[in-house]
Amino acid sequence: MIFSLRTCSKAAKAGLVGVLLTILLTGVGVSAANEVHQDIVVIGTGAIVQGNLARAKDMAVSDALVRGVEQYLSRRLGSEGMMNNFQLLIKDIIPRAREEIENFHILTSEQTDSQYKVLVRVKVNEKLIDEKFRELGLVVMEGPPIRILFMVSQVERTEGKVHCWWQDPEAYSALSATEVALYRAFEERGFAPINRLSGIPESNYSPDMKALDLSYEGARKWGMMFSAQVVMLGRCEIVKAKEASVHLVSLDIKNGVVIDEDFQRQFLDQETESPEQKMEAIEKVISKVASRLSPSIIRAIKSSEEKTSRIEIDINGIKSFREYRSFESFLKEQVEGVKSVRQKRARAGSLTVLVEFSGDEDDFLRMVSQSKSLPLPIRISRADDNRIVFNVEQLQ
Repeated sequence: MIFSLRTCSKAAKAGLVGVLLTILLTGVGVSAANEVHQDIVVIGTGAIVQGNLARAKDMAVSDALVRGVEQYLSRRLGSEGMMNNFQLLIKDIIPRAREEIENFHILTSEQTDSQYKVLVRVKVNEKLIDEKFRELGLVVMEGPPIRILFMVSQVERTEGKVHCWWQDPEAYSALSATEVALYRAFEERGFAPINRLSGIPESNYSPDMKALDLSYEGARKWGMMFSAQVVMLGRCEIVKAKEASVHLVSLDIKNGVVIDEDFQRQFLDQETESPEQKMEAIEKVISKVASRLSPSIIRAIKSSEEKTSRIEIDINGIKSFREYRSFESFLKEQVEGVKSVRQKRARAGSLTVLVEFSGDEDDFLRMVSQSKSLPLPIRISRADDNRIVFNVEQLQ
């Protein structure tokens, strides 16, 4: 039997369209969810040396197994996960590719004068890979990206130039080459760099916040002001276009402790210097440091975020359901870490909501109070039982 939409009623058409959409969307979802677990088909290549075909075939199969594991890791971790764990992967996972393969099947092969190629279907032993991930402490960026603020001075010793934006924050000086390189390196690894040029929160700057060589406490004050989770502080020194050295320290703002630090130096062999060469040296050395520091930062911040707080809030002064919905949307969409917002009680001009938040109450309140996206002006206080109260101040 052949069906035609032209002969169907409106209700039947709607039903058919709904079924088709369900099938399509379900198919897409299943495809995306199972992409990692699909069979992997790769080509391996082995060189034929002195006519030794058996050795070439073995080399081709080994090459295919390595490529299969690499493809599996790329699917599972994504580009950010590969970058953040690159050193562990190339040292401890990929070299042991053969033992990480559950089974493989050579689909076909082809021989040329100098090479032997095989097309291989590979199935990775995911249970073994999971065990290795746990043993190595491999990290994957999940959930909202980590907000990171860069407070790294750029010192050009030969020219006697020093770029240090926090010594004169109101000047809104342009980003230095070091800051640009830091933005690129950490954004590529899944972080959320804070753009200081979008606006510096109004505050009184204490002397320790304007020092060239920031103390940890001075850097932490800046981090809290920008609602950062991590501050990266340190110095990049440049000697013409031939050498760039970087010393960076990552600071956990919530706990006020050092997460990790690293020092790297990059030499270039060019005899002539140019802005492009200087940028190249800076980008190379910062990429090295970012690769070393990113895993430890992710582990430190994500472990502290595993705690979920259930925060009860009284919202007083709400005049309409529309005002409540705008405030609910603000909490869900603008306050990172909010998992859910649920209304508990409603009274005349007042509502009580329960917020699930990744972090503690202090983190939540700081992010709300410093947000520029509040739909209504509020004053935050505490009730007698220490419950949080948001008092909506209606505009006159």
